[in-house]
Amino acid sequence: MQTLMKVLVAEDDPEQLSLRCMLLDQSGFDAIGAADGPSAVDLAVAQKPECAVIDLRLPTEELGLRLISELKRMDPSIHILVLTGSDPQNLVQKPEAELIEEIVVKGTPTGGLIHKLKLLAGRAGSS
Repeated sequence: MQTLMKVLVAEDDPEQLSLRCMLLDQSGFDAIGAADGPSAVDLAVAQKPECAVIDLRLPTEELGLRLISELKRMDPSIHILVLTGSDPQNLVQKPEAELIEEIVVKGTPTGGLIHKLKLLAGRAGSS
């Protein structure tokens, strides 16, 4: 089975990281997990993912925003989806918001995240 696209998952909670990667793999994606920002950057350099799903608080919002900026600097074509437990309107007002393709509120059913990723994979495959 061909994978839909390679997805970098950056999450500092080990259980959530493992669960997200497993669910993405089961949904046809090639998920690679990073437990922190520096690991995510190293994996992005080595693995060249087409998309990144980033926990905004990695463990702080500042570090999550820094990771978003670094990934986009390295590869402007990478799709960025952000998971946040706080009000998405707070994020929309930040300069990094223009680098983010989707904001997903934590607690949203996983199917919603997978659906958004499949839409991106379809777009990425058609370009």
